[in-house]
Amino acid sequence: MSSDHAYYGRPFKAYNADKRVWLVSAFRVELIKNGIEKAGSINRLARELGYRSRIHPGWSIRQILVGEQPFPYEKLLKLSDYVGYPIEDVLRYRTESERVNENNTNEALRKYGLWCYHVQRLRLR
Repeated sequence: MSSDHAYYGRPFKAYNADKRVWLVSAFRVELIKNGIEKAGSINRLARELGYRSRIHPGWSIRQILVGEQPFPYEKLLKLSDYVGYPIEDVLRYRTESERVNENNTNEALRKYGLWCYHVQRLRLR
């Protein structure tokens, strides 16, 4: 087995990392808000994008919304198509994970009326 593949033929983590997209907070929140408005709810949006959890299909979208995880490229492609925003334009807002933080995410959530999803971290010192 080659060193770049894990067991069962699954590609290793670095391969998947380049298929995940971090977006600037203000744009990410606006894009997801547009999707939620079109779908009617975060759970319906998640189903439109292919998430299938019976318990909470919107959990992954919530995690992306608050900057806890990046978009899988395939889901971002579906969302851009769903809201009618060309993927080339969406990718102009690509950023590094280190630039997505609690402050800029909360500012964007407030700006777009999604404060109910604000990020509150427990600070241990």
